[in-house]
Order: sequence, then C-alpha cells, then structure tokens
Amino acid sequence: MKTGLTLCAALLGLGALLVGPAAAVEAPEARVIVKLKAGSPLKQIQSGSRMQSLGERIGITAKMLGQPAPELQVMRASGISSEALASRLSREYDVEYAVPDRIKRAKALPNDPLFSHQWYLQAASPTQLAATNAQAAWDITLGTSNVVVAVVDTGVRFEHEDLTAKLLPGYDFVLDDLNSGDGQPGRDTDASDPGDYLSTSDLANTTLRAMCGGSFATRNSSWHGTQVAGIVAAEANNSRGIAGMGGATRILPIRALGKCGGYDSDIIAGMRWAAGLAVPGLPANPNPARVINLSLAGEGICSSSYIDAVAEIRAVGTLIVAAAGNETSPVEEPANCAGVLGVAGISHMGTKVDYSSFGPEVGISAPAGNCVTTAGPCLFPFVNAINLGLNGPLGNGYTGANDVTIGTSFAVPLVSGTAALMLAANPLLSESELMARLKRAATAFPVDATLPTCPAVTADGQCNCTTTTCGAGMLDTAAAVTLALEPTAGISVSAAAVVNTAITLTAASNVSPVSWQWSQISGPATGSFGSPAAASTTFTATSAGSYTIRLTITDAIGRTTSADASLTVASAPSSGGGGGGGATDLASLTGILALALFAANRRNRA
Repeated sequence: MKTGLTLCAALLGLGALLVGPAAAVEAPEARVIVKLKAGSPLKQIQSGSRMQSLGERIGITAKMLGQPAPELQVMRASGISSEALASRLSREYDVEYAVPDRIKRAKALPNDPLFSHQWYLQAASPTQLAATNAQAAWDITLGTSNVVVAVVDTGVRFEHEDLTAKLLPGYDFVLDDLNSGDGQPGRDTDASDPGDYLSTSDLANTTLRAMCGGSFATRNSSWHGTQVAGIVAAEANNSRGIAGMGGATRILPIRALGKCGGYDSDIIAGMRWAAGLAVPGLPANPNPARVINLSLAGEGICSSSYIDAVAEIRAVGTLIVAAAGNETSPVEEPANCAGVLGVAGISHMGTKVDYSSFGPEVGISAPAGNCVTTAGPCLFPFVNAINLGLNGPLGNGYTGANDVTIGTSFAVPLVSGTAALMLAANPLLSESELMARLKRAATAFPVDATLPTCPAVTADGQCNCTTTTCGAGMLDTAAAVTLALEPTAGISVSAAAVVNTAITLTAASNVSPVSWQWSQISGPATGSFGSPAAASTTFTATSAGSYTIRLTITDAIGRTTSADASLTVASAPSSGGGGGGGATDLASLTGILALALFAANRRNRA
C-alpha cells in the first residue's frame, strides 16, 4: 500500500488578474545605428544635420550622437524605444539599415570556487549538449528577492553558508512523530532538517519499518532538501561553495518528508500553504511562492486529492514543478498530474539518463547527473550543498565527484530556478505562460546513433528522447529568460460586477503598448465599453451571468499579446454576490520529481 511519496535515494506567474492600476512606465530614450543608402539625398547635407532631418521626416525630434564608422551615424531620440525607432527608420526608402545601439557588459563568472564544477549551469557545448546556458541568462537578470520558490522536501539546514541569507522561515508539515525524527510533536514552525537517517534502533521499530516499506538497511542522512535548495538559489558571488540557478531568488523551505519519505496529506498541506492557501489550524503564509519545487515522487496515477490541490494552486497563479521519478518507468505521482510540469532527467549529452522515468506526462527535460565511467570519480554529478553529519547535523559542506549526486530530484530545481529568473524578468507571467515559454525555449533533443529511441531502452535504461517521451526538449535557461521578455498583458478589475453598473478595467503590461483593444468574448448579453481603445475602460453588463473580457495590446514594434478576465455579474447590488475579476489563461508550470539518490557509491542507486 502506498503510504506517501519518497525520496529516490541517490545523493541525492499572473496571466490576467492583477490587483491595482498599471504601473507607470518611464519614457524610453532611443539610440539607433543608421546606415544610409549610397544614393540617399540626406548624404548631400551636413553630416551633423542628417539625423535631425531624418527624424523630422518621421515626426520625432532627433540628433546625431556620433559616427562609429564613416558610413554609420548614431541617432538619439526621446519618448520612443530603440527597437521602435529602428523599426520605423528601416521603412524609410533611403535607409539601408537601422539597428538598436544596445549596451554590452563585461561578463564576469561567479566567484564561487566550485562553480567550475557546475557543468550544468554553463554554456552548452559539443561535449555537454545538455548544459542549461544559465550564464547567458544571468547577463539578462540576476533574479530578484521578490520571487519565492517553495522547496517541499526534507527541510533545510538554515545555517549553511550558501543558504542562510536566501531562506525564509518556512514550516514543518510532518505530522507523524515517528517519521519526523525532530523531537517536536506534530506540525510546527521549524523547517530545519534534523536528518533522515535510519539507525539500527529505527529498524527495530516495527511501525517505522513498515512505514519505510519493510527496509532493513540502515542509511545516512541525505540532506536532500538542502541539496535541492542550493540548486535553486545558493548565494552566488560570495566566494563560497556553489552558485544557484535562480540568483537572488528567495527559498521557502517546506518540510514534508521525514525518515521514510512523506505522506501525501503532509505534502498536499505543504503545497497549499506554500501557495498562500489556507491550511486548517495554521497561520497564513506571509511569503506565498510563485513556484513550488517537488523533488519527490511515488507510484500510482494522479489521485483525486492531488487533482484538487493542483487545481487550487494553479488558480492562484503558482507553478508546480515535479520530478518524473528514478524508476526507468512511467511517470510517477505528482508529476503525472495534469497541470504539473513534469521533469525527466537527461545526461550531459542530452540522452535520457538510465534511471529517469519517462512518458507523455513529461513537460521538459533537464540534466540529472550521470557518471559515464564505471570506475573512478563520477564525471558529471551535481555539486550540492550538504551537511557533513552522517546522522544528525554537524558542519556544512559540499558534495564532490566521489559523492554521487544524481537523480531527477536535481533536474527539477534547475527548472524551478529558471522559472524564478523568468519571473524576475517579467513578473506578469502567469503560470500557464511560464510553462508555455519554458517549453518554447527548450532545445531539441540530440540523437545518439548507438542508442534506441525511447520508449525502447538499452539494458541499462538509456535511449534517445523524443517530444512524446521526454517533453518539449532540453532546458535552455537563457532562451527561456529571453522569451519571458516578450509582451505580457494583464487586467485589473476595480470592483465586483453588477448589472447596469460600470466597473473599471485597467491594462497592465511589461512593455510600453502603443495600442489597446478591449472586447467581450462571451456572456449572456452584449455589454458596453466606455473606451475600448484606451489603457483603462469601463464595462457595463446588461444581464447577470458569466462574462469573458479580452484585452489585446500591441507594442511599438508590432508585437501583440492578449489576456482574458472572467467576470461574474450579479443581478442586483442587494444580492451581495458578484464576482469580480478573474484571471484567465492560467495553465500550470508543473514540476518534476526529483528523486535523487544520495549514495556514497554511485552504483548503489535505489
């Protein structure tokens, strides 16, 4: 009988609803490099006046800033973006080309001494095709402390030098005292990890032994939650240890796994609390997470309890990322739940790593660690933050090539950290948009001619991934963060909607739109807009019922995007009902199960 979800043992957001008016956007200043055609009449006038004349032609005030080459001039103008100005100039008959004069910055590697061993964060290359290109993403954003990733796991060591400044208080949801092992009965505010070791005395307890699946083997503590948290957002550029994927991202530790894994009820409670939803008897979470990391899994189809939890969490705009599992088998729960972003594990060369589960429920793949050799140090493990205690906590440290740190548990936080960077670049992204853009940015799987195509596998479980077995492709963090910067629209609603009473709808976007268009997509009757082509408009419904309103925006270079809002219109003010604004288009980024095997011997995966 399934008792919950366990660690696999090797060493191991808002699309349409915003709550306030659109933020004011500072007027841009444009710099564009212009090359005139050989026969341009503008070449007949003084060089210093050419850009001024060209600007007057298109209706802007401009001036020349300089000449980087004899045939090139730099135009400078206010009140328009460089991209928009370049686009307008390119349409002029005597302009050969016009391109934004962009800023380039010195690229500095993190000064963390173990970063050179974090191959999975570096640029992809012929010898490590699956590396995630995180370095290039950090040139776009270093993340923000405003984004919170919840790590639902074994808890963390708060005193670890690479985590202490990144951790929020969190909560302990392990209800069973025997499994908890922390000496504190029931749920409490201490999300620290006391260690998930199994001692001889533990195994002598028949109740605990049954909870552990009948295991008779002792084991050391995995410090699994600390490892996962470090991959998400270990502090970078502190001259210590490792760098985390998510930069300045904050981590909310949720302890839901104890000595023998965790019960579904504890995990679901932890997921809900992490997203800001109510859990009976507990205080509200003051730091709701935009991303929930589930580096855990267990057998079985997605149960009704997870279906309900996932739906509620998605409804508040939180992305769930979960591990596919480490069983070379069908995707496990909760990664197999609709609305969860399941993550499979791939090798450094982009093929399915031998132990990873796979199937159509997988959304994306990411490096999970692999050794390549059968003797000597592991060549492509993860370098993770750990505690050095075999049982209870001692000093802090890091894993190495001889401490095997592999498993889909570690692929998941790479995806979660990437999602956090995307939200730092564009906070308006809904969980559905996060998921969609992560998948769009993914790199195509390579083909190894010596391996079969999944679902067929070699004797040790390897195969060439496809989009039907390993998701959309390989995680590309830089491409995902770049896509995050594409236009995003949002809608805020001023009040509950009542028949024949105007409410105000206000647009928001991560860009500076040049046009707005409001329309009604559905409803029992046709309502009216006060200013359908303005950033803010009123809407008046003539009948009670459910309405869907769409906002379409266009930016200065012609890109369009839209957002929907669902309105429930009450029949009269006295009804006390009403609905208010709702967010639409929230589809979830889902998670990948990180079953990481924390083993001193890489060939002893469980």
